[in-house]
Amino acid sequence: MILGSLSTLAVARSFGTSWATLEVGIFAIDIVAFFALIWLSLKSNRFWPMWATAFHLLALTTHMTTIVAPQITAWALGTGAVFWAYPMLLALAIGARENQLAPSQQQLESG
Repeated sequence: MILGSLSTLAVARSFGTSWATLEVGIFAIDIVAFFALIWLSLKSNRFWPMWATAFHLLALTTHMTTIVAPQITAWALGTGAVFWAYPMLLALAIGARENQLAPSQQQLESG
C-alpha cells in the first residue's frame, strides 16, 4: 500500500492530474494494487484483505466513471476516488489490530 501511494504521488507530480479524464498512470497503479490485494485475500486466513479488496474495486470503478460519463465534474470524481480510501484504511487498521491480538489469543488456547 505504501509503494502504491508513493507511485501514485510520483505519477501525479510527473504528469499532473486534472481528474477530468481517466488518469491512465494512476489507474494502472491501482490495477496492480488490486491484483496484489486479490492475491493477499486468497492467501490470508483473515477477513480484512477481502474488505480492502472490495473497497479498492469501488475506487477502480470510480476511475472508470470518466469513460462512461465524461460530464462528471473533476471535483466529484476526485472526491469519489478519495472517499473509498478511508474504508480501505479502516480495514487495514482492523487487520493490524487483529494481528496484535492474535498472539495473546493463541497463548490462551494452547494454555
